[in-house]
Amino acid sequence: MAWLWRAGFAALALVTIGAQLDRASYVRPELSVLVPNQFRSSAQSTIALLALATGDASSAQIEARRLLRRRPMPAEHLYVLALAEMRKGHPRKFAASFRAASMRGWRFTPLQATAAEAALLDKDVKGAANRTAAMWATDPDNPLVLSLTRRLLQTPGGPEAFGVPLAGTHVWSGTFLARAPQLGAPTEASNAVVAAKRAGAHFDCGALRRFVEAIQAADRDADRAALACSN
Repeated sequence: MAWLWRAGFAALALVTIGAQLDRASYVRPELSVLVPNQFRSSAQSTIALLALATGDASSAQIEARRLLRRRPMPAEHLYVLALAEMRKGHPRKFAASFRAASMRGWRFTPLQATAAEAALLDKDVKGAANRTAAMWATDPDNPLVLSLTRRLLQTPGGPEAFGVPLAGTHVWSGTFLARAPQLGAPTEASNAVVAAKRAGAHFDCGALRRFVEAIQAADRDADRAALACSN
């Protein structure tokens, strides 16, 4: 019976080590490759991303599907599977996985950026505006936010489309007013704010005044009256 106890303790030790390695890989992703397959949870995400990064489409697909089986809820994991399916040359499976991810992952910036990019290419300014607005709400410091917003506002109908979600928020409207002068598109930015005001936006007067001053420094033809605070 002694050998049975020793075997049990050895098995328990292996489980403990595997679980601890997996938890450690969350902080130190380089440890992921050391985690035995059956114990991978946090580590599995890194393994799938490594397979994508190395261009091994077959391995990326296998590891992404394994990741989704083990942790099906995060949108990030569906997004990894979508990328793996695209690398593998399965556009329909990519589209299905991407749609599923987009329905549950509005806080995940890479997904929103990809969707906004696709909408811009398809001339879907409303869809691009909604995706870009989601990034302003959750990750405004991401460099992609300014570049995508600039492209949206320079697309015909873009300022008007963006004005709708801008009018519907009190969460990130001040952030947009503060950072909009950095877009390098003063006329388009002012058009978006005018469109938002027409859609019923109520901006902080101080933030709006600073926005107007910054915009007029770059575009003296900006319509100051249309941008005046109406609160």
